[in-house]
Amino acid sequence: MDELIKTFHIDWRLLIAQAVNFGIVIFVLGVYGLKPLVRKMQQREEKIQKGVENAEKIQEKMQALEEERQEEIKKGRNKAQEIITQAEEKAEKLRQEKITKVRTEAERVIAESRAQIRSERQLMVGEVKQELGGLVALALNKITGQTIDKETHQNIIKNTIKDLQKTKIK
Repeated sequence: MDELIKTFHIDWRLLIAQAVNFGIVIFVLGVYGLKPLVRKMQQREEKIQKGVENAEKIQEKMQALEEERQEEIKKGRNKAQEIITQAEEKAEKLRQEKITKVRTEAERVIAESRAQIRSERQLMVGEVKQELGGLVALALNKITGQTIDKETHQNIIKNTIKDLQKTKIK
């Protein structure tokens, strides 16, 4: 080993001094360089961890808000459907009311028309009976060849009208 020390010119004192210097440098770097660096890295790791946790919380909140938004959309659609249904029901009710009103009006017009037709018919039947009575009296005059006095004429007309009323011309 002595030869090795002489060949490479190794000095024990210098080697120990270098080892002590190396130890001091490692110690100084460890205390003033490595520890603050490790501390900074831990702080940064904590910040990153907090950021990840916050991002997860935000993601959960966003998901909850999205679910709430979807629920509100469903509620809005349901409300809109209710409004449409109510509008359709009101429209149907209004349509039925108008149909009922039109039917009532039509029935009233028909009833009035029938009453008017009945009264006109009765009037016409009365006129026909009067004219028929006159024609019967005229025919009787022609057949008998005599003139009938007014009183007999009236009696014949009344009797003919009574007979016609019994047969009820419709």
